[in-house]
Amino acid sequence: MDISVGLSTEKDPVSAAIEATKLASIKIHEEKISLAIVFSSIDLSYPKLLKTITISLERPVPIVGCSGAAIISNQGVFKHGVVVMLLSFSKDVYFKSACVKNIKTKTALKAGIELGDSLLYGFKNAHRLLSLIFSDGLIDEGSNLIAGLQGRLGKSFPLVGASAADDMRFLKTYLYFNQELLKDSAIGILWGGKLNFGLGIKHGWKPLGKPRTVTKSRGNIVYEIDGAAAIKIYEEYLNRNPAELKKDLRRISVLYPIGIYIPGEEEYLLRNILSMEDNGSLRCQGNVNEGSSVRLMIGTRESCLNATRAAVNEAKKRLLDANIGFKKRQGMKNFVLVLESASRYILLRREINKELEIIKKGLGEDTPIIGLCTYGEQAPLRAISYQGQAYFHNQTIAILTIGG
Repeated sequence: MDISVGLSTEKDPVSAAIEATKLASIKIHEEKISLAIVFSSIDLSYPKLLKTITISLERPVPIVGCSGAAIISNQGVFKHGVVVMLLSFSKDVYFKSACVKNIKTKTALKAGIELGDSLLYGFKNAHRLLSLIFSDGLIDEGSNLIAGLQGRLGKSFPLVGASAADDMRFLKTYLYFNQELLKDSAIGILWGGKLNFGLGIKHGWKPLGKPRTVTKSRGNIVYEIDGAAAIKIYEEYLNRNPAELKKDLRRISVLYPIGIYIPGEEEYLLRNILSMEDNGSLRCQGNVNEGSSVRLMIGTRESCLNATRAAVNEAKKRLLDANIGFKKRQGMKNFVLVLESASRYILLRREINKELEIIKKGLGEDTPIIGLCTYGEQAPLRAISYQGQAYFHNQTIAILTIGG
């Protein structure tokens, strides 16, 4: 496998695409480029961005990616720009990319099933290793999309992904599939063959107060907790009325998300609060099942950075474990995909580049890195006895290392 990364912070989409692709092309030695992964800020999300990348490569190359609240490369974390990773695979590595459109019309569950079927088509009995997905960051049923997809790929099949983002306005997010700019869609890659991977996912938020029970919910709307209006959990802990809470919603959602206890898991599953409704309900970024045990959570910059160190160590260990019994070939290389919650970006602020240094130090200064700040992450939680089921996350950092 050959890997290269190019970054541009040019303001014009065409200029940015030309520069990033040129820089990536200079560093790659293989004639055949198998895949391009592209992340950009929302202000560069135009069809001409993708068309220019294709023209610059001088050949049709599958493209997957999306918009983010910020983009990540070895050079830093940028609110504006585009990063292009070019991958050239050997003959014993294979993949299939696919997309599903009109999720709201089909329902997220059916869209996940359709995407799974499309990814499996052509794989037949070949060994499948990992699925990587990107979805519209503004759909409400991200959990159902995962459920549908894993219904086809297998409940314990490794699935990692991210929800596209914009500039924290929550107005529009875009997906990149070949030369198409998509909304209300999801795209995926199914990898197989002689590849190995390691995944680390952590958040660093700690539980506050006593456990409570969700007594009424539907999808991503929580109506009641312990038999009272859901908003009461914030009124009581923060000693504020609903008007004050709504005014400070963005800060509260970042610092004090809801944590869902998952039996057998080491960490709580977090949910950002998107809105506090007049009836006292909470609209969350991801489903919250009725009967769930929940707690308020709190995060700090220090706890976030400690979580990053833990995620790096976990990803490294899992990749090393995967390599046991795997014949390492000459020229075998790794790359790193970083899927970072936009909430962590807001909390860390200037220390976001300190986090990148932690990743580089832990996984190798010269290891190619590409990533983005997202509106939600999809990955398994680390479990004692069951590691496969994927969840829709908020506030996490997912670090995926792939080698081949």
